[in-house]
Amino acid sequence: MLKALRAWCWAILALLPVLAWSAEPTLRGTGDLGVIIERGAGRVLIVNTSGNSIISRVDGLGDLSHASVVFSRDERYAYVFGRDGGLSKVDILRGTLEKRIVQGGNSIGGAISQDGRLVAVANYEPGGLKVFAADTLEPVADIPAAMATASCRKWSASPICRATVSSIPCSTPTKSGSLTCAIPKRPRSKSSTTSAARPTMGW
Repeated sequence: MLKALRAWCWAILALLPVLAWSAEPTLRGTGDLGVIIERGAGRVLIVNTSGNSIISRVDGLGDLSHASVVFSRDERYAYVFGRDGGLSKVDILRGTLEKRIVQGGNSIGGAISQDGRLVAVANYEPGGLKVFAADTLEPVADIPAAMATASCRKWSASPICRATVSSIPCSTPTKSGSLTCAIPKRPRSKSSTTSAARPTMGW
């Protein structure tokens, strides 16, 4: 009886590496994979584009009625921007939801930096732009929106209407370490409040 028990123990120990290996994702090229947003279900389908087949389904991504997606540089992770302000990191090899945060009230969409280290989200509510570390989704910068000067219009290509992060004064809180930036507003002159003339645009 004791010998049989020992044999079972050794057999289980021998199988542990095999069981651990089976938990790893199947090795495949990520360039053959893609994602499909199921808006109504709040779900992402991971598909094989060569075989036109569904590999896995990832649930729990919130409101995806106005969703967009960007990918990491190695094409393993998909970052999904939801209408409810959710930012989700999906592992398309494992078919799992790596992490999800709700960073705003209503997202427009987002982008990933060229080096793949930062993910930026644009928000309707509360407005502005938020930047997160791509690996952890920890906040890096919060850039609130501000009204442009009176001489700017949305359709203007004038250099005066362009703003870069480098030109925005920023301060770093000592507690969180996140970067908070604000675009200063130009004071309105008396003539701009009384004149109905269209501002001159610089092209």
